[in-house]
Amino acid sequence: MDPLHSVFVLMPFRPELHYFYLYLKGHIEQKHHVICQRGDADVLTVPVLDKIKDYIRTAEVLIADCTGRNPNVYYELGMAHAQGKKVILITQDPIEEAPTDVRHHEFIRYSLGSHSEFFERLDNALHNVFRSRFDAFYEAGKSALAQFRRATSAHVELAPIDVFVRRMMAIDNTTPMPALDDELSVAEHVLPRIILENTDYSTMSKLTEWITAKLSAQASSTAQQAVPADGSAPRN
Repeated sequence: MDPLHSVFVLMPFRPELHYFYLYLKGHIEQKHHVICQRGDADVLTVPVLDKIKDYIRTAEVLIADCTGRNPNVYYELGMAHAQGKKVILITQDPIEEAPTDVRHHEFIRYSLGSHSEFFERLDNALHNVFRSRFDAFYEAGKSALAQFRRATSAHVELAPIDVFVRRMMAIDNTTPMPALDDELSVAEHVLPRIILENTDYSTMSKLTEWITAKLSAQASSTAQQAVPADGSAPRN
């Protein structure tokens, strides 16, 4: 099953990196609400390279640990670049030790004994990747919010985009995103997360009533369109 949004980690399978990977995985999944996997995550009855190719294809972003210039990591990194994937490069090594072809890319250095600055930079890089997919929904949500305000005279504030993205990501791996051209579905999906004070009972009750009324009107319109012009019952 392809996860809706996932991070795939390219990393040497060295014992001393195993617990670092588990820590990295736990942090990413808790902080960013996405699935984080490595090539040895599942036992599958397919060749390892085929499995890795599939992980690279389905991942939204990859993290490549270039520590030690591992040939397998660089081979997989080449596959990711060939597919136009977003890749975040990390390493324990001095940047100048990276191969010439990738040295011009930005690396995030880490140390197994110190992690605060590393995770701060990694979180920022991941946030920038994930945020981009919600930009269009934020704009659509602002339009829906304006309609809600006009229709109900509700005094509600727009949530900052960082708050909106965090809320969307919290449900994004379990709830399919609506099509942007489906204005009502977008409003139903986005409005509860673009209103700043979305725990206010009065506001959310008013929002539920407004959306329910629009859904009812849409259903009624659809039913009327299904009735032939002469008023006869539709034929099966």
